[in-house]
Amino acid sequence: MLQLIDHLGNGGAERLQVTFAAGIDRARFDLHVCALRTAPGLSITPELRALGVPVTELEQRNAYDIPALMSLVSYIRRNRIDIIHTHLLASDIMGRMAGFLTGRPVVSTIHNSREDLDAEPPRRQWLERWTARLMARRLIVVSALLREEIASWFGVPLKRVVTIPNGVDIERFHRGADFDRVSVRRELLGGDYPMVINVARWTPQKDQRTLIEAARIVAEARPDVRFVLVGHGPLHDDLVAQAAEAGISDKVIFAGFREDVADVLAAGDLFVLSSLWEGMPLALLEAMAAGCATVSTNVGGVAQVLQDKITGLLVPPADPPALASAILRYVNEPQLKRQHGEAGYLWVKEHYSMQAWVGKLEELYRRELRR
Repeated sequence: MLQLIDHLGNGGAERLQVTFAAGIDRARFDLHVCALRTAPGLSITPELRALGVPVTELEQRNAYDIPALMSLVSYIRRNRIDIIHTHLLASDIMGRMAGFLTGRPVVSTIHNSREDLDAEPPRRQWLERWTARLMARRLIVVSALLREEIASWFGVPLKRVVTIPNGVDIERFHRGADFDRVSVRRELLGGDYPMVINVARWTPQKDQRTLIEAARIVAEARPDVRFVLVGHGPLHDDLVAQAAEAGISDKVIFAGFREDVADVLAAGDLFVLSSLWEGMPLALLEAMAAGCATVSTNVGGVAQVLQDKITGLLVPPADPPALASAILRYVNEPQLKRQHGEAGYLWVKEHYSMQAWVGKLEELYRRELRR
């Protein structure tokens, strides 16, 4: 079977390829991963190859690259691929066309929210809808809260849209009681301060501008709190300037890309997701798997994972005072923070484990192949 994705960078949809490769039954499924183009920055290709997965990059030049489509068709036939699973918009279009030309069934996970889809150029939207209606057996959404709106946007019957929430490798992110969190905090912060973590791309969607404004408000009440932003993206310079203008450059640490995200999460006091829109953010599942108390904006499929005042705190998007208030509540109430962190860990372990997610995908593949 083939997992097809736009590129193998370090985003959420891309990192799921590693989780999938680690969890799938390799005795029953011969897994191949194909990317349309080379990752623009850091790549997860070495991790996949370390797991024994063949990885191919097609060097696609644009969304309408016919030679790349023919290369993909040739790859599918040469490697006797039985089923194609596409991720992200360019791969959805290319993979469905390749499936049609080779007679292979195609399923597509829609990682995007409706806001992402509406922002695409008109021609891309038309191709996405057209190929989904005519060439995709199933569309997979990552949250039941998104199922009807995705079916409506694509114009497909609701019965062709299935819900399979993302999964997380619990063991990778959970740390025991003997974990030396103080050492990680000192390395990042230069001292043992209360630590608020955000793991996300630095883009308008993730809205770290609201988080930094919330940090300014928090600093007025608790100047000892530090904010660690893990990631990378085009808004780096703007966010650094915003923190400087707010007078909190010493309280906001731009940590960049980190390979030890699991340790950073385990060392933190709480995790914050400030996004304006989401599908089901993998970073949220990872933070809860690490046992972090979590504050998130109530967008997309977040409320399916994070139960307000039970496994975390939900706030409206683009509302710095509300975000700051939720952060301060956890900082000032350590018992509540521990209670919600433990409840979130147990919830994710029961409902969003790697094994449960991969098992549902394997069953979907078997069902479609039987057809």
